[in-house]
Amino acid sequence: MPMELKEIIVISDGKSNVGENPAKAAFLAHRKGIIVNAIGIMGSGEAEEPYIELEGIAKVGGGICDIIPLSMLDYSVQMVTMRSVQMTIERAVSRQLRNITGYSLEDMEPDSRARILEYIQRMGNEVSLKCVVAIDCSGSMKSRIKTALGSMQDLLISLKTRKGRSCLGIVAFPGRGGREGRVISGFTDDFDELTKRLKRIKVGGPTPTHAGIVRASRLFDGEDLTLYTEEGSRWQPVVEGPPPEAEEERPFIL
Repeated sequence: MPMELKEIIVISDGKSNVGENPAKAAFLAHRKGIIVNAIGIMGSGEAEEPYIELEGIAKVGGGICDIIPLSMLDYSVQMVTMRSVQMTIERAVSRQLRNITGYSLEDMEPDSRARILEYIQRMGNEVSLKCVVAIDCSGSMKSRIKTALGSMQDLLISLKTRKGRSCLGIVAFPGRGGREGRVISGFTDDFDELTKRLKRIKVGGPTPTHAGIVRASRLFDGEDLTLYTEEGSRWQPVVEGPPPEAEEERPFIL
């Protein structure tokens, strides 16, 4: 059973329009043991088609996808984070049970399953959590960024109530030149300082979701937190292509 869980939560209002297919970055992050979740902010009357990309990110990232109206964002960020923790522990426990007994959690008698689910819930509150929120700060988020930042502040408050240690990092995309992600904060449990940094986030530019996920994933590697040097400022078109095949685990589409 892992004693530290790693998560990325991608928050965006639609499809990327710069860089590579973001599902590729999510797939590689998941191979490193990081769960990649996605939250799509849907405006009134908008079609769901732009959010298919976010479902693909969660699918190959082994995470959860939630497409919700802006008014529900506060609840969604907290719910996705906690549900992803529970889901990861449940998968690990189920694998161990299958290896030891030949049965999965779903195959057990109701009383035994209830006791194990109670243990999973307790572990979800006690296990250490490292989470990076990768937030879309493109021009189209201008009318939504205030609510999005408020949802992250609410997440900080909810993480304070956990028994286990919680460290949060923040990555915004785009970065300089519109092609990279930028680190707002590395991992920290100083949530007062994080709140101050959230207030400095500005919006504008395209939506390089792939770069945002890559930058978030690199935080788990302990890389230097300075911004990457960019070659020029010309925005590049999205590199189309099929996303990688997901491995055994599939996302929870809410």
